[in-house]
Amino acid sequence: MLRRRSFRVLAVLIFTLVGGASALAFYDALWRDEPDGWMAAALILAGGAFCYRITSSRVHAGASSLTVVNPLFSYEVPYASIHKIEVSESGSLTVLPKEKIADTEGEEYLVVGFAGSLLDRAFRTSDKAAAELKRHRNRGRRAPGADGPIRRKLVADVVADALLLTAAVCAVLFLALR
Repeated sequence: MLRRRSFRVLAVLIFTLVGGASALAFYDALWRDEPDGWMAAALILAGGAFCYRITSSRVHAGASSLTVVNPLFSYEVPYASIHKIEVSESGSLTVLPKEKIADTEGEEYLVVGFAGSLLDRAFRTSDKAAAELKRHRNRGRRAPGADGPIRRKLVADVVADALLLTAAVCAVLFLALR
């Protein structure tokens, strides 16, 4: 699995900050009887879920396929279906399939975890990840199952989904108590 180490630290930091900030909003809503506390908690939790999903993006290099896990969708691309793994001028890591696929609404799969940030430019993390993925692709092309179809799935993240569900409950409470 390839993910920037800084993203793991960021995910924990985001979860901690969101937890602390929403605790203050819950305090206002429950003990100070401020209905705006429910809306504040909802906004903080929804923003935290968004940030957590982005920082949870990663790439799995399996025995016969490459799995790109982005914030909403994951793509399992068999190694035989990969035309090229490249880093754009902006520093974004992309996986180009041999055939144009309707699921991508374009030609390539962007790896959000390596999407050309300042860290990518300064430390060349996208280049290092691309080299590692190319090594896996070259070894796995002849593996059993390396020539299957490209699969797209919806990503379920327990932490991000729990934050979003709690945000929805807080928004409903805000509307009900207003």
